[in-house]
Amino acid sequence: MPRSRPAISAVATAIAAMLAMPAPVAAQATPQTTANHASASAALTQRADDVVALLNGGGDPDALFAPAFLAQVPAERMRAISAQIVQQYGRAERVTGIAPRDARSGTIDIATERGTLHILIGVAADPPHRIETLLVTGAELSGDTMDAVTAEIRALPGTASMVVARLGDGPPQPMAGIEPDRAMAIGSAFKLFILAELDRQVRAGQRHWADVVPLDRRSAPSGILQAWPAGTPMTLQTLATLMISISDNTATDTLLHIAGRENVERMMTTIGVAAAPRNRPLLSTLELFALKAAPQPAYDAWRNADEAGRRRLLARDYAALDAAQLPADLLAGPPSRIDTLEWFASPMDLARTMDWLRREGSETARAILAVNPGGPALRGRFAYVGYKGGSEPGVIDLTWLLRDREGAWFVVTGAWNNPAAAVDEARFLGLMTRVATLVQGS
Repeated sequence: MPRSRPAISAVATAIAAMLAMPAPVAAQATPQTTANHASASAALTQRADDVVALLNGGGDPDALFAPAFLAQVPAERMRAISAQIVQQYGRAERVTGIAPRDARSGTIDIATERGTLHILIGVAADPPHRIETLLVTGAELSGDTMDAVTAEIRALPGTASMVVARLGDGPPQPMAGIEPDRAMAIGSAFKLFILAELDRQVRAGQRHWADVVPLDRRSAPSGILQAWPAGTPMTLQTLATLMISISDNTATDTLLHIAGRENVERMMTTIGVAAAPRNRPLLSTLELFALKAAPQPAYDAWRNADEAGRRRLLARDYAALDAAQLPADLLAGPPSRIDTLEWFASPMDLARTMDWLRREGSETARAILAVNPGGPALRGRFAYVGYKGGSEPGVIDLTWLLRDREGAWFVVTGAWNNPAAAVDEARFLGLMTRVATLVQGS
């Protein structure tokens, strides 16, 4: 969904099962349990113990963390994060292992009352060796089951829907789910449809990933291209990578224009998206922004029009939009018109979309999907992780394409909508990551 930050960009938010806390050092680590305290530096060992105390409500975040870290995750937020982790996993008990990467960083394993946390930690070189990086790269909940986590998802306020599907030669086969055919608002996950159509055109020889096009339009964040100079030359592959990996809205609208709105709409039908009629005409991010901000009469005109009427409205009233005229805080408040102004698909629609990209898509398209895995927790657990998410106030969607070490393919996808209040994105990421983790060995 277009917004001031990409969905699940791990901007200092707690999650009930797994947590990504940003810091100056970006890194991934494979969860492991290695009792190797002897080779860890004294500073790293001390800070590992300090994290145990911090999780249990002790310690002083202002003394433990580097100023740059605290600028992103203030002490009050850190306390809230710790409380949510303890609520999910129980009190932290002890450090059971440290796997150093070097003298100042490594992966620590912390036993809790109900599970284990795997946390990447990095400390400053100079005393007092404040923490510069803290990233939960994995977690296990003792005795977790698919029934338990789906029960938690069902209990969320509003409406939630999800599916775990095994992929093979035929259609996706649901293994677990909650109303998997229910159409939900999916935010920026609709960009998968654009990727699929663009990839089809490249494979058909109509375009090439290396084709260069000028940046001739701009939307509003999320993304970076809205701040780039007009006319900047961009390859299609770069635009597609930005569209998927950081949900860049300007890249999205550029590619929708290049691929063709009606071509993308046809691709939805080709894939088998049952909710395709709700997405016609398929809105660009800027068009959706403008309709979100529209006065009530303009919104009513859109809501009451049929497909042909909506196409006429776009041509008449929304053909010369200027992103600079949009309210800066457009999506900073409560949910706005998410039942009517959104992109829609069911979990099974998105399972079919990811399966199409698996079977019919190119290696380039799958590489683009793998740039951002939707958090660090699944890398290292699966041989391949492709991801696209989407969110705005009241909406979150998380969709993964996964291949396990034995070569079996799965889709894990879920959405949570609540028109009455913002959804807890971090909580949903935690729940859906637990679902994905439980797919292993299925």
